Amino acid sequence: MAGPHPAQQPEAQAVQHYLQEALAKLVAQDAYLLANDLNERTITHKLAEYLQPLFPDRNVDCEYNRDGHEPKRVRLQPAGEGPPDLGSYVYPDIIVHQRGTNDHNLLIIEAKKAYRNNDAIDHDRAKVEAFASDLRYRFGAVVVFKVTHENPECRAFFYSDHRWTELGA
Repeated sequence: MAGPHPAQQPEAQAVQHYLQEALAKLVAQDAYLLANDLNERTITHKLAEYLQPLFPDRNVDCEYNRDGHEPKRVRLQPAGEGPPDLGSYVYPDIIVHQRGTNDHNLLIIEAKKAYRNNDAIDHDRAKVEAFASDLRYRFGAVVVFKVTHENPECRAFFYSDHRWTELGA
């Protein structure tokens, strides 16, 4: 698959819109997964399915652990004090990219269920930032799934140009 022409690179606003569209579809069509607290991987897989048609010139993969032919590694700051880990193996929840190259890495998504603690969400933010820095992802997101029988929903925080923004519901 040839990469998109630079003029066809989606901008932040378009990527945000596509992410919100896929999340809305997930809640509308697969609320059962959230209401019944299914495994995070099950939920992210469905989200990836809704993202794929929105990015026809890219691959949308879950738990993709390769950087070319080598395992993906990024520098992560460990919890607490200490120097950054200079080579953590990572398995992103969802990525929008072109397989086999880092030239077209578009979006990294990390996801958590809402009942998890804030430290886990902060770790996911750091992981997204490391992907942007080390593996040249243009955008990132942390998605928080609210798993409940009444009103299952998703919240998303979008990373672009070294800034985080909460996306509207």
